[in-house]
Amino acid sequence: MKIYKINKPLQYISLITTLIVPMLTACGGDSKSSTELQPPVSSANLSLLAGYTLGEGNQDGLTSTTASLSTRVAGMALTSSGEVVIADTNNNLIRKLSANYDQISTLAGGLVPSGAVSGALSSYSDGNRLEARFYRPTGVAVDVAGNTYVADTANHLVRKISATGAVTTLAGQPGVCANQDGMGSTAILCNPSSIAVDKAGIIYVSEANLSGKNETGRIRKITTDGVVSTIASQTRGKNPILAIDSAGTLYVADSGLILKYAVNGQPTVVSGTDGQLGNTIVAITFDSADRLFVLDKEVNYSLMLGPPSIRYLRLGIRHVGRDGSVTTLISAPSDCHNYSGLSNDDLCQAISMVAGADGQFLVAEGNYDTREGVQLRNYTRQGTYAVVAGPVHPKGLKDGQGNLARFHNPSALAFDPSGALYVRDKGNQTIRTVQADGQVGTLGQPGGHCVSLTGLGKEMLSSGIFGIPGSALATDGAGNLYTYIDSRILKMSNCEVVVLADINPLLDVSVNNPVTGIAADILGNVYASTYQGVIFKIDTQGIPTLFAGREGTWGHRDGQGETALFSWLGNMTTDTAGNLYVVDSLNYFERLGPTIRKITPSGLVSTLAGNPNAPPGYADGSGTNALFSVDWPEELKTASLAVDKKGNVYVSDPANSVIRKIKPDGQVSTIVGQMGHRGFVAGDLPGSINRPAGIAIRDSMLYVSISHAVIQVKLPD
Repeated sequence: MKIYKINKPLQYISLITTLIVPMLTACGGDSKSSTELQPPVSSANLSLLAGYTLGEGNQDGLTSTTASLSTRVAGMALTSSGEVVIADTNNNLIRKLSANYDQISTLAGGLVPSGAVSGALSSYSDGNRLEARFYRPTGVAVDVAGNTYVADTANHLVRKISATGAVTTLAGQPGVCANQDGMGSTAILCNPSSIAVDKAGIIYVSEANLSGKNETGRIRKITTDGVVSTIASQTRGKNPILAIDSAGTLYVADSGLILKYAVNGQPTVVSGTDGQLGNTIVAITFDSADRLFVLDKEVNYSLMLGPPSIRYLRLGIRHVGRDGSVTTLISAPSDCHNYSGLSNDDLCQAISMVAGADGQFLVAEGNYDTREGVQLRNYTRQGTYAVVAGPVHPKGLKDGQGNLARFHNPSALAFDPSGALYVRDKGNQTIRTVQADGQVGTLGQPGGHCVSLTGLGKEMLSSGIFGIPGSALATDGAGNLYTYIDSRILKMSNCEVVVLADINPLLDVSVNNPVTGIAADILGNVYASTYQGVIFKIDTQGIPTLFAGREGTWGHRDGQGETALFSWLGNMTTDTAGNLYVVDSLNYFERLGPTIRKITPSGLVSTLAGNPNAPPGYADGSGTNALFSVDWPEELKTASLAVDKKGNVYVSDPANSVIRKIKPDGQVSTIVGQMGHRGFVAGDLPGSINRPAGIAIRDSMLYVSISHAVIQVKLPD
């Protein structure tokens, strides 16, 4: 583990990303020293091919290799034994970091499906450990007996996790947002966000502003016999944050001030007047010696010259004395972050903090890029820090071998007949090449296929723009590469890019970005799917014709050519016999469930698997008994397809982080990943993967793009 000094340039490091490779010392880019790994060993069933696998997820395990958190950790609390309990908000889990910071485990909570409703069975349940369900928990506290209390924010509840792992509800009504005092479930809370417990077991919980419900925050009290009362019906700000000292006195960070509450509920100002603290306090915490520390920042909003931005000024960790004096211990750079993407690393994206028993501070630092998980850093009072868990510089545009390379949100994949794998590097708006040994190059650059591109090369490389979930790639038997931008199909042959065809003239109504997927057969025919419910075929001369479906007439019907009906079509692939496979019903369009359709070279359409009469879901089985989820709108990822030599079709599922297999008879199974688990665990299948996007097959190997890497799977016989 490396130690860093804040306010100085960070050294470039990469944490180990698989469990099967030894460490070595290598040189990174930009003249920064780097501890990197050898390329992965490909003999494992699931392994890294190139890039960086540690990122956002819900994976338990070693913090240095596999453990991952979501993109938001809203609260942390220290136990008497030195462990840290974590509200892993966007994973809907309560996690635990070991006292020596080397292991993350799940204390309680299970999978909550995307789009869950507050208080529903899928988002709320009591039970033992993983049987329980939380919904966007944001605050945790631990009492002297080892019980954990949770502000279960979106369920509007206060929950208790006993020392043995039993989860119960202490106060509130699931899914009901209001303000009513009373006993246990007769009381009603709204948006509980911060929580603290004193040595006598009395619980305090704040309620943050919720649009349309309460204009400011509130503070509630729960006695040991379950009586809920209101001690502050209106706070100064919208999001009060709580902490309790060893004497049981309640302190509240409220709109740039630190307040101390008396037993009768009367607050007095401890600190924060005359600009002592920033206008936004992120966290307050007491250490074992009863010293109060604050993580705060001055937030400066700007709407000038470009997109809305936020600058964080005077961000730092400060000690607040009993007399209200403020001493700055650690400070971040003066201009920290804005939404245009500029940022510094040191403390700039801090979102939670807890004071450790050793006089240090554990800080959770988030990232507005949803493909990167929270990073935990341990800061000393001298301003140095060590990365405890989470991704370290996961994205970038860097060629190299194996995990020395960097991608930024790779998506579509396609194989060149020579064996090179093309990768749509969407975040970098380019196309990369990966060799079988993991060597990464960039198309149109030295080391990548084609040192330079002529014609419309710039358009081809940059067509992975926002709003296009992947800008699919395809290759034919002659090695020509195809992609699309708006309604145009682009073709690269001998390093020259031209427009093969434009399908807009064939549409009854001209629309923006109608193409949603492409595929090519070995003869050079190209197919383009659209959200208009039709598939076009473009021959080798660039002449497009309607191949299947009826434009603007959505539905689900098998049949020949134009008699068949589709919903919103997605990615496609072809097999060696010229059959075409397509993902149908993105976005649950027209309330038609996702299916995988097959189209013969003559245009006969059939349904291979999936149920058009059921909503998106996850179920293995045969034919209509199988359920699919084919898109993940939060990251603009949609399912991709690949076919092996035996006619088995493989489907990526970014929503559930799995790869499904469909046999020619329609039998569906899950071969890679485990539903509800997100992360990367190499080795034996099914393993664990994170938000798969593009997939491709060559011989007996399946290749998959995930957030910042390309992984490989040795397919079972």
